[in-house]
Amino acid sequence: MHVSHQISQHGPATLISLEPWEWIPNSTLPVVLYREAFTAPDSGRLTDQVKKRLHTAGWGNQWIAGIYPYPHYHSNTHEVLVILEGHCTVELGGPEGHPVEVNAGDVLLLPAGTGHACYTKSSYRVLGAYPGGRSWDLITDAAEHRPPDDLPMPQHDPIGERGVMRKVWQRPVHSG
Repeated sequence: MHVSHQISQHGPATLISLEPWEWIPNSTLPVVLYREAFTAPDSGRLTDQVKKRLHTAGWGNQWIAGIYPYPHYHSNTHEVLVILEGHCTVELGGPEGHPVEVNAGDVLLLPAGTGHACYTKSSYRVLGAYPGGRSWDLITDAAEHRPPDDLPMPQHDPIGERGVMRKVWQRPVHSG
């Protein structure tokens, strides 16, 4: 079963809205993709630039590695993934999901509950971080499934003032 999705543009960002897939809830909030959000002459300077920007924006608990090569999601936090080196294909939404090719300097902003995996065998490095430095859980199958927590809006977009997260991650207001 393919993951149903919609793609739209909002300023510098590509928004990817994903429907739930079996045990992966995805989110009513869109994934935000920023192409070439960070640029630097080499990966060392890019890494320093990204770490500083995310720290300033309040995105902590940073790590540098690859993305797990199996479908998973985090129910208790949003996540930002910044490609530091190389390129990879991130599959969003679940198995047979929406593949997104990303390169050094690209940013994926994933709302809690968004399925993701990377099956790329080539060399690449990613820096991940979480709003407020939250710890993350790891949901990898139906037995562990739980809906994403109702989380507060992160204080700042990880790429700074030019980012669109605070505009596009508005939840509908229910009148009572």
